[in-house]
Amino acid sequence: MKIIPSILVQSEEEFKTQITAAEDVLEMVQLDIADGKFVPNTTWADPDVVEKSTDLDIELHLMVKNPLHELERWTATEQIKRVLIHFESVENFEDILPTLHAYGWEIGIVINPDTPIEVLEPYISEIKSVMFMGVVPGFQGQKLIPEVLEKIKKFKSLHPTVFTEIDGAVNEETLPDIIASGVDAICPGSAIFGNDRMVKENVERMYNIINKLTV
Repeated sequence: MKIIPSILVQSEEEFKTQITAAEDVLEMVQLDIADGKFVPNTTWADPDVVEKSTDLDIELHLMVKNPLHELERWTATEQIKRVLIHFESVENFEDILPTLHAYGWEIGIVINPDTPIEVLEPYISEIKSVMFMGVVPGFQGQKLIPEVLEKIKKFKSLHPTVFTEIDGAVNEETLPDIIASGVDAICPGSAIFGNDRMVKENVERMYNIINKLTV
Protein backbone atom coordinates (compact mmCIF):
# COMPACT_ATOMS: atom_id res chain seq x y z
CA MET A 1 0.00 0.00 0.00
CA LYS A 2 1.28 3.43 -0.97
CA ILE A 3 1.04 6.62 1.06
CA ILE A 4 0.31 9.65 -1.14
CA PRO A 5 -0.39 12.51 1.30
CA SER A 6 -2.76 15.26 0.22
CA ILE A 7 -1.55 18.85 0.39
CA LEU A 8 -4.46 21.25 0.91
CA VAL A 9 -3.08 24.72 1.62
CA GLN A 10 -4.04 28.37 1.65
CA SER A 11 -0.70 29.97 0.80
CA GLU A 12 2.58 29.56 -1.04
CA GLU A 13 4.45 29.53 2.26
CA GLU A 14 2.31 26.70 3.60
CA PHE A 15 2.85 24.70 0.42
CA LYS A 16 6.62 25.12 0.52
CA THR A 17 6.76 24.06 4.17
CA GLN A 18 4.80 20.87 3.50
CA ILE A 19 6.48 19.92 0.23
CA THR A 20 9.95 20.45 1.73
CA ALA A 21 9.06 18.19 4.64
CA ALA A 22 7.85 15.51 2.22
CA GLU A 23 10.85 15.63 -0.15
CA ASP A 24 13.07 12.98 1.45
CA VAL A 25 10.25 10.79 2.75
CA LEU A 26 7.82 10.21 -0.11
CA GLU A 27 7.72 9.42 -3.82
CA MET A 28 4.50 11.26 -4.65
CA VAL A 29 2.12 13.77 -3.11
CA GLN A 30 -1.39 14.84 -3.99
CA LEU A 31 -2.12 18.53 -4.50
CA ASP A 32 -5.73 19.43 -3.72
CA ILE A 33 -7.19 22.23 -5.82
CA ALA A 34 -10.54 23.68 -4.73
CA ASP A 35 -12.33 26.53 -6.50
CA GLY A 36 -15.01 27.50 -3.97
CA LYS A 37 -17.69 26.39 -6.46
CA PHE A 38 -17.58 22.61 -6.66
CA VAL A 39 -16.69 22.61 -2.97
CA PRO A 40 -17.26 25.47 -0.51
CA ASN A 41 -13.61 26.27 0.21
CA THR A 42 -10.70 27.42 -1.94
CA THR A 43 -7.05 26.42 -1.94
CA TRP A 44 -3.73 27.85 -3.10
CA ALA A 45 -2.08 26.29 -6.17
CA ASP A 46 0.42 27.99 -8.48
CA PRO A 47 2.00 25.85 -11.23
CA ASP A 48 5.12 28.01 -11.49
CA VAL A 49 5.85 27.79 -7.78
CA VAL A 50 5.13 24.07 -7.70
CA GLU A 51 7.50 23.38 -10.59
CA LYS A 52 10.33 25.33 -8.96
CA SER A 53 9.77 23.94 -5.47
CA THR A 54 10.00 20.17 -5.82
CA ASP A 55 11.13 17.15 -7.81
CA LEU A 56 8.47 14.93 -6.28
CA ASP A 57 5.86 13.35 -8.52
CA ILE A 58 2.46 14.97 -8.07
CA GLU A 59 -1.11 13.95 -8.68
CA LEU A 60 -3.64 16.76 -8.99
CA HIS A 61 -6.96 16.32 -7.20
CA LEU A 62 -9.32 18.73 -8.91
CA MET A 63 -12.24 19.76 -6.73
CA VAL A 64 -13.36 22.28 -9.32
CA LYS A 65 -16.35 22.99 -11.54
CA ASN A 66 -14.35 23.22 -14.75
CA PRO A 67 -11.48 20.68 -14.64
CA LEU A 68 -10.33 21.22 -18.22
CA HIS A 69 -9.93 24.94 -17.65
CA GLU A 70 -7.87 24.27 -14.52
CA LEU A 71 -5.67 21.71 -16.26
CA GLU A 72 -4.67 24.23 -18.92
CA ARG A 73 -2.58 25.92 -16.22
CA TRP A 74 -0.56 22.77 -15.55
CA THR A 75 0.44 21.57 -19.01
CA ALA A 76 4.08 22.65 -18.58
CA THR A 77 4.51 21.29 -15.05
CA GLU A 78 6.68 18.20 -15.44
CA GLN A 79 6.02 16.93 -11.92
CA ILE A 80 2.35 16.18 -12.75
CA LYS A 81 1.94 12.44 -13.36
CA ARG A 82 -1.73 11.82 -12.64
CA VAL A 83 -4.91 13.92 -12.66
CA LEU A 84 -7.90 13.01 -10.50
CA ILE A 85 -11.22 14.44 -11.64
CA HIS A 86 -14.54 14.20 -9.84
CA PHE A 87 -17.20 12.33 -11.74
CA GLU A 88 -19.72 14.77 -10.24
CA SER A 89 -17.92 17.86 -11.58
CA VAL A 90 -18.89 17.40 -15.24
CA GLU A 91 -22.19 16.68 -16.97
CA ASN A 92 -20.73 13.95 -19.17
CA PHE A 93 -17.35 12.48 -18.31
CA GLU A 94 -17.03 10.95 -21.76
CA ASP A 95 -16.94 14.42 -23.31
CA ILE A 96 -13.68 15.38 -21.60
CA LEU A 97 -11.78 12.10 -22.06
CA PRO A 98 -10.24 12.95 -25.47
CA THR A 99 -8.72 16.14 -24.07
CA LEU A 100 -7.46 14.34 -20.97
CA HIS A 101 -5.80 11.65 -23.05
CA ALA A 102 -4.15 14.28 -25.24
CA TYR A 103 -2.32 15.73 -22.23
CA GLY A 104 -0.60 12.40 -21.60
CA TRP A 105 -1.18 12.21 -17.86
CA GLU A 106 -2.60 9.19 -16.09
CA ILE A 107 -6.34 9.71 -15.68
CA GLY A 108 -8.21 8.96 -12.48
CA ILE A 109 -11.87 9.38 -11.60
CA VAL A 110 -12.89 10.51 -8.12
CA ILE A 111 -16.29 9.63 -6.70
CA ASN A 112 -17.97 11.18 -3.68
CA PRO A 113 -19.29 9.01 -0.82
CA ASP A 114 -22.87 8.96 -2.15
CA THR A 115 -21.96 8.20 -5.79
CA PRO A 116 -22.45 4.52 -6.73
CA ILE A 117 -19.53 2.61 -8.23
CA GLU A 118 -21.70 1.61 -11.18
CA VAL A 119 -21.11 5.03 -12.76
CA LEU A 120 -17.49 4.00 -13.33
CA GLU A 121 -18.20 1.00 -15.55
CA PRO A 122 -18.27 2.82 -18.94
CA TYR A 123 -14.82 4.32 -18.28
CA ILE A 124 -12.78 1.44 -16.84
CA SER A 125 -10.83 0.91 -20.05
CA GLU A 126 -10.12 4.65 -20.34
CA ILE A 127 -8.69 5.32 -16.89
CA LYS A 128 -5.77 4.21 -14.72
CA SER A 129 -7.19 4.79 -11.26
CA VAL A 130 -10.20 5.49 -9.08
CA MET A 131 -10.14 7.57 -5.90
CA PHE A 132 -12.86 7.11 -3.32
CA MET A 133 -13.70 10.05 -1.08
CA GLY A 134 -14.02 8.85 2.50
CA VAL A 135 -15.70 12.15 3.42
CA VAL A 136 -17.64 14.89 1.69
CA PRO A 137 -14.86 16.73 -0.19
CA GLY A 138 -13.55 20.17 0.70
CA PHE A 139 -12.30 20.16 4.27
CA GLN A 140 -9.80 18.15 6.29
CA GLY A 141 -10.59 16.70 9.71
CA GLN A 142 -13.93 14.98 8.98
CA LYS A 143 -14.97 11.52 10.17
CA LEU A 144 -14.70 8.55 7.82
CA ILE A 145 -17.95 7.40 6.20
CA PRO A 146 -17.69 3.61 6.72
CA GLU A 147 -19.93 2.69 3.79
CA VAL A 148 -17.17 3.91 1.47
CA LEU A 149 -14.98 1.00 2.54
CA GLU A 150 -17.64 -1.46 1.40
CA LYS A 151 -17.73 0.30 -1.96
CA ILE A 152 -13.97 -0.13 -2.30
CA LYS A 153 -14.21 -3.84 -1.51
CA LYS A 154 -16.93 -4.30 -4.12
CA PHE A 155 -15.04 -2.33 -6.74
CA LYS A 156 -11.79 -4.24 -6.12
CA SER A 157 -13.64 -7.54 -6.46
CA LEU A 158 -14.86 -6.42 -9.88
CA HIS A 159 -11.69 -4.68 -11.05
CA PRO A 160 -8.71 -5.96 -9.05
CA THR A 161 -6.09 -4.45 -11.38
CA VAL A 162 -7.39 -0.86 -11.29
CA PHE A 163 -5.31 1.32 -8.95
CA THR A 164 -7.46 2.63 -6.10
CA GLU A 165 -6.99 5.40 -3.56
CA ILE A 166 -8.93 6.75 -0.61
CA ASP A 167 -8.88 10.39 0.45
CA GLY A 168 -10.44 11.83 3.59
CA ALA A 169 -10.36 10.80 7.27
CA VAL A 170 -7.25 8.67 6.76
CA ASN A 171 -5.42 8.43 10.08
CA GLU A 172 -3.89 5.88 12.44
CA GLU A 173 -7.30 5.06 13.96
CA THR A 174 -9.08 4.44 10.66
CA LEU A 175 -6.12 2.80 8.93
CA PRO A 176 -6.82 -0.82 10.01
CA ASP A 177 -10.32 -0.75 8.52
CA ILE A 178 -9.03 1.02 5.41
CA ILE A 179 -6.34 -1.62 4.90
CA ALA A 180 -9.01 -4.33 5.12
CA SER A 181 -10.84 -2.75 2.17
CA GLY A 182 -7.99 -3.70 -0.16
CA VAL A 183 -7.35 -0.16 -1.38
CA ASP A 184 -3.97 0.39 -3.06
CA ALA A 185 -3.09 3.86 -1.73
CA ILE A 186 -4.08 6.16 1.11
CA CYS A 187 -4.09 9.94 0.94
CA PRO A 188 -3.84 11.27 4.50
CA GLY A 189 -3.77 15.03 4.98
CA SER A 190 -3.88 16.34 8.52
CA ALA A 191 -2.56 13.00 9.83
CA ILE A 192 0.70 13.72 8.00
CA PHE A 193 0.96 17.51 8.00
CA GLY A 194 -1.39 18.63 10.77
CA ASN A 195 0.19 17.67 14.08
CA ASP A 196 3.29 18.37 16.16
CA ARG A 197 5.27 15.38 14.88
CA MET A 198 7.65 15.51 11.93
CA VAL A 199 6.27 14.40 8.58
CA LYS A 200 8.84 11.60 8.44
CA GLU A 201 7.66 10.23 11.79
CA ASN A 202 4.01 10.35 10.75
CA VAL A 203 4.76 8.49 7.54
CA GLU A 204 6.84 5.88 9.36
CA ARG A 205 4.09 5.32 11.93
CA MET A 206 1.56 4.71 9.16
CA TYR A 207 3.86 2.35 7.29
CA ASN A 208 4.45 0.41 10.52
CA ILE A 209 0.68 -0.15 10.83
CA ILE A 210 0.45 -1.11 7.16
CA ASN A 211 3.33 -3.56 7.41
CA LYS A 212 1.90 -5.24 10.53
CA LEU A 213 -1.53 -5.71 8.95
CA THR A 214 -0.50 -6.75 5.45
CA VAL A 215 2.08 -9.43 6.19
